[in-house]
Amino acid sequence: MTNTTFATLRSQINTKINQLRAEGEALAGLDTFTVDQAARAAEIPPLLTAARAELAELERESAADDRATRQAEERHPTGAGHVSLRADDRTQRDAGDRWVNANTGERAALRSGESFRNHPAVERAATARHAADSHVVGQHGSIGQMLRAMSTSSGSAIVPTVWAGNIIDRAREQSAVTRAGATIIPMDAQTVKIGRLTGDPTAAFRAEASEITPSDPTLDSVTLSAKTMSTLVVGSLEWFQDADNADEIVEAAIAKAFAEHIDLVALYGGVGSGAGSIDLDAAAYPTGVLAELLAVSGAPNVLGAAAGVTATNGTSITAASAYNEILDTIYTVRDGNEEPNALIWNSKMARKLAKLYDSSYQPLRAPQDVTDLQRITTTKIPTYTQGSLSTATDVFAGDWSQLLIGQRLELTIQTLTERYAEYGQVGIVAHWRGDFALARPSAFAVHKALQGA
Repeated sequence: MTNTTFATLRSQINTKINQLRAEGEALAGLDTFTVDQAARAAEIPPLLTAARAELAELERESAADDRATRQAEERHPTGAGHVSLRADDRTQRDAGDRWVNANTGERAALRSGESFRNHPAVERAATARHAADSHVVGQHGSIGQMLRAMSTSSGSAIVPTVWAGNIIDRAREQSAVTRAGATIIPMDAQTVKIGRLTGDPTAAFRAEASEITPSDPTLDSVTLSAKTMSTLVVGSLEWFQDADNADEIVEAAIAKAFAEHIDLVALYGGVGSGAGSIDLDAAAYPTGVLAELLAVSGAPNVLGAAAGVTATNGTSITAASAYNEILDTIYTVRDGNEEPNALIWNSKMARKLAKLYDSSYQPLRAPQDVTDLQRITTTKIPTYTQGSLSTATDVFAGDWSQLLIGQRLELTIQTLTERYAEYGQVGIVAHWRGDFALARPSAFAVHKALQGA
């Protein structure tokens, strides 16, 4: 079958699964059943199992087709004048397919546009929790109603998969690193290992009948170990009980808080100084991009730095050499045989470049190497003072698909009633668990202490 056929069949089966799941959730929310509804409720779980088995068989056929394609390409390599992608990219229909869970051998990552709850690991967990989730969904009907019920007493609850998936997907939509293409790995255990390539094989010419020098790729595993991130939403008791749109507001607030902290830790986790007020070097924090690059001997992918220490006064930007440092950051990634897809900076860096003009007062045009990349703004990159430069900031470039974000399958919510009781308020604490890792550190570069606006 062609890739288009596989994609069509996959879409049809996923639609069927989503329809069955939605029908099951609707039936679970009923207080009483008719005879037909009870019979239908009993039919849905085996139908879901059969549909998932059909999807798994389709994926096996797709993988076999990929192997056949790869073998054909090895026998008939691309001709002169054609550029071939790296072996780990060439035969994949989606970047999410390249990552494999070393514990199970299954696809580890979410595909582009795939909902968190549609990943096979999440679906298995949802099936195992079906009875408990159905009870909660049937009892409350929505996360807002669940919070209303919990607002009268302190306690905690695991959020049903259908609601947790909505919050996680919202956070993915808002996070700068996930919009840049970071890879989401649903974690079905506290620790998950993902296979990776850390060194490419090399080739060499040889004389006739001379010995062939072996050159193997260097392989190891990235280990994701879940750590806990929490966010607190406080509201009045009356608001939780009366607001018709509590679902929307609470989901949005929790997702935004998660997204912003994911960005902060993905970029600066493990950094204790050298970036203004950022202090994330405690053991509780996962290691982010900058800390991983600083840990490499000599920190060659951290620019504006000597042995990992930012130059005394930072780096000023002028119209005469406006994009030099940005280009250096991009080409540092390319120097490692990687291809960046996005720049992440703050609004003051973007504003500084946008407000530069040439001698005839025309706005400076960015080089194509810059305009070819996504340019994503986040508030989590700080502006700080570096020596005499009071507007210093950092710029990150990379192939962001090489940033792995492990996401545990459950979200837990707690209510704090006694803590805010004297103010007539209720606190809602949501707990996210996950980790960050760079599959290929050479795919990233950071320029420290550049002049922003």
